[in-house]
Amino acid sequence: MSHRITLTGLVGSHPLGALASFGLLRRLSESDSSAQLEFTMEDDWVAVAHTSEIRDVSGVVEHLCEWVTSGEIERALNWTDGDVRVQPSVFQEAIRAAVAGNDRDLADCLTALAADGAVDLQKQLVKPSAFYMVSGQQSFLSGLREIVAQVRANPRAAFEEALIGPWRYRMQAHSLGWDPRTERLHALRHRAPTAEKPVCIGGAVLLAFWALPLFPSVANGGRVSTTGFTRVGRDQYFNWPIWSVPISLGELRSLLHTGPSSWMSADGRRPRRGIAAVYRSRRAEFGQGYAILRTPEVVSGTVLQGS
Repeated sequence: MSHRITLTGLVGSHPLGALASFGLLRRLSESDSSAQLEFTMEDDWVAVAHTSEIRDVSGVVEHLCEWVTSGEIERALNWTDGDVRVQPSVFQEAIRAAVAGNDRDLADCLTALAADGAVDLQKQLVKPSAFYMVSGQQSFLSGLREIVAQVRANPRAAFEEALIGPWRYRMQAHSLGWDPRTERLHALRHRAPTAEKPVCIGGAVLLAFWALPLFPSVANGGRVSTTGFTRVGRDQYFNWPIWSVPISLGELRSLLHTGPSSWMSADGRRPRRGIAAVYRSRRAEFGQGYAILRTPEVVSGTVLQGS
């Protein structure tokens, strides 16, 4: 018997909410191969999980509390002492070790973090995924380790905020560029940037990180092509679908890999049957390598009644 669990905090029209929903499905599927995910309209698109092993949202929170304290996440964070941008030989050795150890999860994570064969010609470092949006004193892997530590201090509160809401942004950590609400437009604010600390929804960021293996990166003529991202002129967009029927992790993986053009009808005017809407968020770059996903826009928001 499958239990239908509505997760009011995971809003699919928001890039971090969508990524966290995908990551939750991946996590649930690791122990329940029958787990599924859909979205339902409740003022906005809200994630709904289907699982035979967990009865309600409290059970999902408890499941995630056990996960974050198990040490499993560290395997994806501690493959290097540095950050994702490492020497190609270091990255390749990490992939070889994961394959030799039959660690499919780590291998999938590595191919989502960077593209083997794509090298920065100036620094001779491997080029990271389009989801890599930090620079300077910020570090992607260190930022995630900090979030893990803070979530572990009170995991139930962190995951209840992420899954149930409302999102109150009480955790002082960087959202890694995945949450448009955390962009600090300093010229329009009453406080200097040095007086403000970054904030995030830690539980949602960890689940979003767990979704990254669904978005592998490959080298493409010296550039990095990351699943889910498209270019329009000089702009780069993260695209994702919202669907109205329960699908499994394997079906989600196939859906994401087919790309935005397959989510739309032949005339491009409406989503295909079963897909309720398509969103995209511009990856805005600024400074020396910093980026953030901007407020999303609807590529097609037609609700397909009875689809």
